[in-house]
Amino acid sequence: MIQGVLFDMDGLMFDTERIGYEGWKYAGKKLGIYIKDELIASFRGTGEKEKRRHFKEVFGSEELYDEAFTIRTVYAKEWIDKNGLPVKKGLVELLEYLKRENIPAALATSTNRKKAMGYMDMANVTEYFSASVCGDEVKAAKPAGDIFIAAAEALGVPTEKCLVLEDSLNGLKAAKNAGCKAIVIPDLSPAPEKKEGLWDVKVSNLKEVIEIIKNL
Repeated sequence: MIQGVLFDMDGLMFDTERIGYEGWKYAGKKLGIYIKDELIASFRGTGEKEKRRHFKEVFGSEELYDEAFTIRTVYAKEWIDKNGLPVKKGLVELLEYLKRENIPAALATSTNRKKAMGYMDMANVTEYFSASVCGDEVKAAKPAGDIFIAAAEALGVPTEKCLVLEDSLNGLKAAKNAGCKAIVIPDLSPAPEKKEGLWDVKVSNLKEVIEIIKNL
C-alpha cells in the first residue's frame, strides 16, 4: 500500500523542460556555440553543480556556463510571462484523487525553492502538497537519492512505502537509490529500458497514475 507520493516538477508536473531546451539552444546561438541535445539531456533532473560540471567538460569554461544559463533563464521567464505556465495533462485530477484518498504528496525537485514555489503558486497547486524539498536544500542532487529520502522523511513515510513520479533518467536513478517505487512518465527523453530496473510502471500521462495507485 502506497502511503506517500513524491513528485518531480519540471517535465513531470509542468511542461518546462521543453522551454528550457529551447532556452539552451537560444543561448548557444547568442554566444556562438553549439550546445548538443545530449548535453541538454544530461542536465535534466539534476542540480546546478552537476549541470555546471557537464557544461565545463564540453566547453572548458564555467564563465561561459554562467552566461548561457543566464540567457536560458531569461528566455524561459519571458516565455512563461507571455504564454503562462504549461501544466501537464492529468496533474490536477491526480492531486484531487490523492487528496480524496488522504494520500500525502511531497514535491521533490532539483529546482531551487524560490523558483519552484513560484511555479507551484502560479499553477494553484501548492495546497495539495504536505511537504516540499528543493534542490538548494540537499547536499547531493539527483541521481543521488537524498532529495527523495528527505521528502519521505518530511511526510513521515518510509521510502519503501513511497511512490516517485519522474520523467528523467537522473530522477529515476535517484528514486532507486532512495529505495522508492517509481512510475516513469516520459517527457523529452525516452524512458530507460525496463531491464535496467529503474521504474516499476510506465504511463503516458499523470491521469493514468490514478489507476496504478488503486492497484498497488
